Amino acid sequence: MARPSWQSLARKTAHELKNSLTPIRLTVEEMLARQPPADRAFMTEAVRIVVSEIDTLERRVRAFSEFSSDPPVTPEILDVNALVTERVSLLRPAHPDTTYSLEVDARAPRVHAGADLVKGILTNLLENAADAADAAGPGGRVLTITRSREGQVEVEVHDSGPGVSQTASRTLFEPTITFKKHGMGLGLSIARKNALLSGGDITLVDGALGGAGFRVVLPAVAEVEA
Repeated sequence: MARPSWQSLARKTAHELKNSLTPIRLTVEEMLARQPPADRAFMTEAVRIVVSEIDTLERRVRAFSEFSSDPPVTPEILDVNALVTERVSLLRPAHPDTTYSLEVDARAPRVHAGADLVKGILTNLLENAADAADAAGPGGRVLTITRSREGQVEVEVHDSGPGVSQTASRTLFEPTITFKKHGMGLGLSIARKNALLSGGDITLVDGALGGAGFRVVLPAVAEVEA
């Protein structure tokens, strides 16, 4: 019952916000273009702030739009170790003070899932982990583990951040609205939805680095397919 109501809200919110954002952006940019040169320094900064906030709202619109509909799923055989390594390599430059560690299963586990969905799941968890590690101060760490177990492949992401409170853990995967600068309140909800669409799930586990820990479970490629 909860999911359809949130999807309805997502569609309505995305539609209403989208209709307002474009004219707002065009108006403030036109205001800057018409401003006398003597006053342009102030207007340039004012427009920068407004456009920055519009960008944030546009990201929120995209997040709501993504939540409101199921993405197409085209399952294929994926090398989990390679995907995890790729995601970490892409995110590492954005968090130069964070130490990333990988503990990958030597058996090179493979899953049968949609590549875009799995990449989105890993990116969300790794970005959250890096943000949490950064928030805890210098020396932040992120650990990613892959393993095969009973017809499934597990990927765990751990961070050295402050962790998740017991209260927050109860609603961790429920869609919420947040007005953090880079937060939509839907990241974990979308990630879990994508995991479920892939035949798996995401759960909160005990953190190995003192902070939060998340486990993604995905269906392993059957031996007959190897």
